[in-house]
Amino acid sequence: MIRTIAPSVHAPLPRQDGGRRRHPARSQGWLLGGFLAGLAGGTLTGLFASASPVTAWVMRWVVKPVEEGFLLAMVILIVPLLVSAIVSGIARLRDMAGMGRLLLSTLAYMLAASLAAAMIGLAMVDLFRPGDVVPAEIGQQLLAAGRPAPTYGWVQAVLAHTVLSHASLSHVVFPRLIERPILPLIVVSVVAGLALTVVRTRRSGQVLATSERVFDAGMRILVQVGRMAPLAVACFMFDLTLLFGWHLLLYLSAYVAVVIAALLLQVVLTFFAVVWMRGGVMPLAFLRGVQEPAVIAFCTSSSNLTLPSALRAAEHDLHLPPRVARLVLGVGTIANQGGTAIYTAVTVLFIAQFFGMDLALGQQGVVLAVAVLAGMGTIGVPAGSLPTVAVVLALTGLPAEGIGLVIGVDRLLDMARTVVNVMGDLAIATAVSREERGAGERGAGAPVRDEGLFG
Repeated sequence: MIRTIAPSVHAPLPRQDGGRRRHPARSQGWLLGGFLAGLAGGTLTGLFASASPVTAWVMRWVVKPVEEGFLLAMVILIVPLLVSAIVSGIARLRDMAGMGRLLLSTLAYMLAASLAAAMIGLAMVDLFRPGDVVPAEIGQQLLAAGRPAPTYGWVQAVLAHTVLSHASLSHVVFPRLIERPILPLIVVSVVAGLALTVVRTRRSGQVLATSERVFDAGMRILVQVGRMAPLAVACFMFDLTLLFGWHLLLYLSAYVAVVIAALLLQVVLTFFAVVWMRGGVMPLAFLRGVQEPAVIAFCTSSSNLTLPSALRAAEHDLHLPPRVARLVLGVGTIANQGGTAIYTAVTVLFIAQFFGMDLALGQQGVVLAVAVLAGMGTIGVPAGSLPTVAVVLALTGLPAEGIGLVIGVDRLLDMARTVVNVMGDLAIATAVSREERGAGERGAGAPVRDEGLFG
């Protein structure tokens, strides 16, 4: 029997805010207030009371519990939201042709964004040469601080430094808990979504309905968790500002400036062009829509932990179709890390310049290729880019100890590149959504065969 699929199946999901209207400006104002309060409080405490018993008490009984409680809530939400988002996003597609078009378009955008990011990074570091600025004696001190002990390899030294520098559940345990399952979860979710699209039975329709209900419940919980986001942001910034060695910025300011500038160029040149020219959205409107997930990404340094907030922003602030937003953001957690591509390219060439070992064009081609691959396959957890940098150092014959030059400021740059990663996912989702709307309008009059998938 030929008939049209029930409109209710493809209609937007009900509001996840309990029917109450959200106030984006007020919410973002609270987030900004928490960000500035934590930054100011951490800076003043570091200058005047870093060794005070009161500071230690506040860190132990106030700051850490708030950080860990917020991240625990996010970790709990990641699995149900990730799985249900991808499954329902794929299963909402009307036919295999539409699904193939959506997946190919998404991956093409992600590959292009990663390539643009790596090229911007290489161009910036070749132009400004930050490695030539670091004095030799300062560089040796930084290397000594990051150099592994004689009985251990550099990998153990990097991991030890990371654990000792951020030895709390909020910076180490929670992200590592979700690092390994993410890729298998995405693969299983994609396969399940494909199966629901191909096997059109009443039972598969019930599975899809269950997936929709899980996603709806997760978003409702997220609304409640979001109420503590300003306080959590304040605690994150207080902790990071108090622990971070700001004096390192004096020695590595040129390197940090090049990375930040390259990240900004990726946003302005690549993402704004994508959302404006391909997505039909003005850049300022896009920025307003992504403010909340950008702040969460900056504070947590994890694309995975930011996924719940990004999903909410995509559907409620940018008004993207759920079936597109869920699939693109779900796949983007591992396949779209433009900030990581920039960081990898700039860091490797910076280390080469410091050691006076300028890379030839062919070697820079290797850096470009690996950076592009890193931008499409790095797990979205804190410090997830350091292993990639080490691989490129080995491929190009550079000293692995060069990681010691940058590990002191890696946390700050990790925060910045995570923002770019999350914004890249949302920008691509915006562009793909417009293309899917256009394809849907062109084929709106065509009848669709329904074999009972939705009952």
